[in-house]
Amino acid sequence: MVLMDVAIRPNRMVLEESPEHFWERFAQYAQTWPVSPEPLGSPLLEVLTPLGPLFAFDRALVPISGSQTPLIFHGQVDHWETTQNTNAVQHLGGGRYQMTGRVTAVLDDGFFVLQAQGSGAEAALQLVLSAQTPPTTGSWITVHLAPPLMVFRPDSYSR
Repeated sequence: MVLMDVAIRPNRMVLEESPEHFWERFAQYAQTWPVSPEPLGSPLLEVLTPLGPLFAFDRALVPISGSQTPLIFHGQVDHWETTQNTNAVQHLGGGRYQMTGRVTAVLDDGFFVLQAQGSGAEAALQLVLSAQTPPTTGSWITVHLAPPLMVFRPDSYSR
């Protein structure tokens, strides 16, 4: 039955070949943030960003101790719409987020980079997102992300 479901949905995107491949492909969009791991055995990380804490599914296999580490945030877009030039993050519960920011790059295969600016002079948060139809570079958009929001880390930073 699972094979039948895959055959029926040919438009479904393949987001990554492996966590290592994803890291290699998008490493230039990594940023270093303080992280607080959830209890041992949990795949969630609490990442302290300029827009507040974000809870993300850690795609690395090696546990992390509470420290700063390079991360690539990644999410799959349920839908997006154009908006005003504001920055906001809203946790909608259950691993869902709504984020507003500016599209700084449109990449291949449906990927794009969303940049959400923190308040004041704080650094901007970058996310590598995927959508069936990506927005154009320079657009201000609000994205509604499917759960989970994910983070990728390099193996060289294993903890």
